[in-house]
Amino acid sequence: MVSLRIYSFLIFFFAATGLRAQSTPPLERLISVDIRNQRIEEALRQISSAGRFEFSYNPAHVDKNALVTVRLTNVPVRQVLNQVFANTLTYKARGNHIILLRAEQTDSTPKNLLLDGYILDETTGERIGQASIFEKTTLASTVSNPFGYYRIKLPTDLPMIRLDVRKQAYVGETVTVRGKFTHTINVRLKPLPQNIPVQAQALPIRVTEDTTRSTTPLGLAAVSVELPAVQADTMPRQETLSILDRGRVGVMKLLVSAQQTIHDINMNRDTLYRDWQISFLPYIGTNHRLSGRIINRFSVNVLAGYSFGVQAFEVGGLLNLVGGDVHGFQAAGWGNLVGRQVNGVQVGGLFNVNGGDVSGLQAAGTFNVNLKQVQAVQLGGLFNMNLKQAQGVQVGGLFNFTLGEQPGVAQIGGLMNIAGNKIKGLQLAGLVNYAHGDLRGWQISGIVNRARTITGGHQIGLINIADSAGNIPIGLLSHVQKGGYRRIEVSSDEVNLFNIAYRTGVRQFYNILSAGTSFERVGSPRLSAGYGLGTAFNLSKRTMLSLEGTAHHLFYFQGKDTGWNQQIRFSTLIETRFSKNLSLAFGPSINWYFTDNETSKPIRQPAISLYDNRASDFGRTYNWGWIGFQVGLRFGNSNS
Repeated sequence: MVSLRIYSFLIFFFAATGLRAQSTPPLERLISVDIRNQRIEEALRQISSAGRFEFSYNPAHVDKNALVTVRLTNVPVRQVLNQVFANTLTYKARGNHIILLRAEQTDSTPKNLLLDGYILDETTGERIGQASIFEKTTLASTVSNPFGYYRIKLPTDLPMIRLDVRKQAYVGETVTVRGKFTHTINVRLKPLPQNIPVQAQALPIRVTEDTTRSTTPLGLAAVSVELPAVQADTMPRQETLSILDRGRVGVMKLLVSAQQTIHDINMNRDTLYRDWQISFLPYIGTNHRLSGRIINRFSVNVLAGYSFGVQAFEVGGLLNLVGGDVHGFQAAGWGNLVGRQVNGVQVGGLFNVNGGDVSGLQAAGTFNVNLKQVQAVQLGGLFNMNLKQAQGVQVGGLFNFTLGEQPGVAQIGGLMNIAGNKIKGLQLAGLVNYAHGDLRGWQISGIVNRARTITGGHQIGLINIADSAGNIPIGLLSHVQKGGYRRIEVSSDEVNLFNIAYRTGVRQFYNILSAGTSFERVGSPRLSAGYGLGTAFNLSKRTMLSLEGTAHHLFYFQGKDTGWNQQIRFSTLIETRFSKNLSLAFGPSINWYFTDNETSKPIRQPAISLYDNRASDFGRTYNWGWIGFQVGLRFGNSNS
């Protein structure tokens, strides 16, 4: 039984080992060989046996009598073949076969050379995938495959060939290539110390020399530069991205190639410069796959383009994608998506979205969205949205929204303006203005204005709401929470035995809503509803004078309700305070009543008649005039 279990385990172990070998491409399988002065056919047999694959080749391309000596431990099959054939053959993997092909014949002075090899971890020796390998002059670049292998083609006419290698969490490596011929260079990268963050800027780059010679296409000798010590408490912290910022980054990644995204991550400490570039798509252009790390002075994108920055001028048929800053002029048929600052003029047929500060002019057919401070003129066909401080002018067809402070801005929205913090300037909207913080300036809307403290200007709208106001709100209904004028009054006059009224606004200018009844007395109106305006003046510490004008509609709920039954009242009232929240108000009033029904005047209490049943010069309107009197109790804070 024990022997059976051991036998089953061995079968499972070797089967799993074989499956892992089969899942790794033949050229990338790690093998160990010890071939000493063997003929080439025997050497290939031992290599294929160690790697669990088969060779396919034309015997005419291989010298059968050549003797081979190779002693290597735990290296990729590709590296073993490089040493066996010294770059006289090339190799391709097909399934579980390696095909040996004769290398292309080149002139004595070839125009290009091929460099290949592996990117390795200097500490562990493990192969590093998705590392960026590039040459700054030609902008040629590639990315190591999942097994750390790379291959790059470079021209031989370069005065000096320097190969740069970058990988996130590793010290950058720059290799000076001495031999201008096709050969192999293995590059070892040093991991960053744990006390230095990946995002740290200005880290040194290790400079190494390619010691390869034409007869020995092997690795390199590295001369390293030690990193300075960095205290943990001095490490810069990575800023947490907002939802909109993550969305902007996601859209940019969606439009660029996977290799460009890898370069952006690995080369976050490298910036390249070019005077100009032309792109057809983000990954097809003169900046090649390194476009995300290149700053251009002039940029032309036929459909869409991607770069790290623009310093003077950029136009795009559809989209401009910039990971860094834009200075100058930028225009696109659809829109502009910029990761950081914009300084100049930005025009998008549909939209502009920016992750950094903006200054200058922004214009878009539908919307402008900025995630940081704005000091600009913003013109949005539908809306403008800013998540931090804004200064300048905002014009939106529907609305303007700013979450931060607005120390000097004019917001003009077809429907609404929203300021999430303090604002200094003007809010003008067709429907609603909202300021979550203090307003130093004006709010003008068709319906509602809302702010915390109003100074230096006024609120003008149907409804005005403020926590406190240093100036007078003007509208159909105004409410000021602190320091405002608010009174509930119960009163009686010559028309209604009982009236209730609400006064709201500020003492200098307030609104009046009222209703009254005569308790169904015969010939009297059964109900009245009124609206008016008033102002009040302090006569002494306990006494106030109010001047009010109100208009009332009288409901008889009889035949007289078929037309106009209007009363206009002008009142002069004295308010005397009994306690903090109770006052007595009384005084005379001048009244004018008109209706299209010839009937008696509606008063039932003593009054002084001015004229009776006077017919107007036009239509069938009849008028009455009299001097009345009103007395009532007011409830509310008399100190306001």
